[in-house]
Amino acid sequence: MRAFLSIIICLTLASPPLASAMGLLTKSEGQAAWEALHGRVLGALGGSCAAVKEPAERFSAISAPGAARGELSLNKVAAASLHPIETVRFVIGPGKKRGKPRDAGGLLALTAPVTGTYVLGTVSQAWIDVVDPDQNSFARAKHYEWVDFCGRRMKAGIFELRAGARYWIQVSASPDTVLDLFVAGPLN
Repeated sequence: MRAFLSIIICLTLASPPLASAMGLLTKSEGQAAWEALHGRVLGALGGSCAAVKEPAERFSAISAPGAARGELSLNKVAAASLHPIETVRFVIGPGKKRGKPRDAGGLLALTAPVTGTYVLGTVSQAWIDVVDPDQNSFARAKHYEWVDFCGRRMKAGIFELRAGARYWIQVSASPDTVLDLFVAGPLN
């Protein structure tokens, strides 16, 4: 019996999704929300995990809000080149941390075509804020969770965005100089 319990404990610690499926851990509200949107996110990204594993677009983030900016495309995985953190002028100071001197950051623009639910996903440990410049504040994520998606461990944020609003996706404290990310939606 002890050996059996030891195995169960090891499985629980090694694989939270397996432990949850076995009924040993309860799901967080955020994980339940992600699971409800998972299929729609995959569908928005082309219906195949291949699109999640290979960026469709490559571009440079900008380092200041006044710089010319391209729009981040919806429903495509993009690889954004970032800048040294000390050269980035953020719209609003990062919500959590600015980063270490060797970290990278940048700004990406996004306009929501319709009001609705959008999911921002990345495999990076970077800190990501969505800034609503009309409100001069951070857009609040309904949920932010580390999730398993197409065989990759990803950070996924679920946001309600307004039609026509131009948002800034603000990246800070990135240990990587290139950030793979996507915004899928609208999903409602």
